Amino acid sequence: MGDDLDRISLTLPSSMVDRLDGIVADWEYASRSEAIRDSLRDFFAAYEWESGDESVHRGTVVVVHDHHVDGIADALQTIQHEMADHITSVQHIHLSHDTCMETLVVDGPGTAITELANRLRALDGARQVKVVVVDE
Repeated sequence: MGDDLDRISLTLPSSMVDRLDGIVADWEYASRSEAIRDSLRDFFAAYEWESGDESVHRGTVVVVHDHHVDGIADALQTIQHEMADHITSVQHIHLSHDTCMETLVVDGPGTAITELANRLRALDGARQVKVVVVDE
């Protein structure tokens, strides 16, 4: 880690400390500090995303949908073509006889990615839409 480190104090209820220690062990973090730094990176990315800034964000939009709903495949494809400036890759997976999942890798301003996610949520047959931001 090339950054200078500042020491801070953090006060948590014992139940949170126990839970943190369990995660540190399960996920093989080197220390509590590294786990908390990792969590703060997600916290900072979520804050930037939700503040509606126009900076470039990267991540994924995952859509789970019922592929038996009339027109859903065409609607998904239309949206993907219309938002092609912000979608770098698409993966389609068959989860079951009735359900498919599409993973869209996105790159663009938060407002555009939010618009994409909202358009996907509005589709008849869309069961779940999740946005994951992974900024540098």
